[in-house]
Amino acid sequence: MTTTEVSLTPLLAQVNAATQLLATSDDVPAEVGELIDSLDSQLGAPRPIDADPYLTTTLWSAAFRAEKALRHDNAGDARRDVRLALEQVRQALRDIVDRRPYGDDIPIGDVLGATLTILDAPQGAVAELFGVSVRQLQRWLAPGGAQPSGLDAARVRIVAQIANQLRHTFTGPGVLAWFARVHPTLGRAPIEMLGDPPEYPKVLAAATAARAMTS
Repeated sequence: MTTTEVSLTPLLAQVNAATQLLATSDDVPAEVGELIDSLDSQLGAPRPIDADPYLTTTLWSAAFRAEKALRHDNAGDARRDVRLALEQVRQALRDIVDRRPYGDDIPIGDVLGATLTILDAPQGAVAELFGVSVRQLQRWLAPGGAQPSGLDAARVRIVAQIANQLRHTFTGPGVLAWFARVHPTLGRAPIEMLGDPPEYPKVLAAATAARAMTS
């Protein structure tokens, strides 16, 4: 099993609790220090984490900074830097865990169904988001019907990941509206970028940033 499957969800709960404890403490509580010292083993080193390389790099970098912050001579500086680093650990873990149900190893039919639940929208609007006709969407949804494959499957998965991020900020109709509006950072409507897989990381990053603003 991968590290993601085995341990990241309970670890995220521990980090959430630690960040809350830090917020009400004048220094770094011993249990928070113990958690930070245990991150190497809890993250499964030296086994790789089965997740987006960008997120895993962010996670490991933040864990290293948290460990380094513990060594500050000044307690106030230690608490400040540990809080910053641990929050980055928390956000990276959260995003890894949240994206897990939409990964390449999850059946595309399950991904499609989960996305429809989030969007809670008419089939016409959903089909447009996936770049297919309503008829094609209905074939995908029919019991025993053909499933998305190739570029269609890639688009379904990225829409699922983006919608999963945005559901923490918007309702289903709000998620659809986010795709349709010109995004100030992207310079165009996100839906216009869904036909070009190399653009997917930019769109996902914009959605993740929208969620971070409400965390």
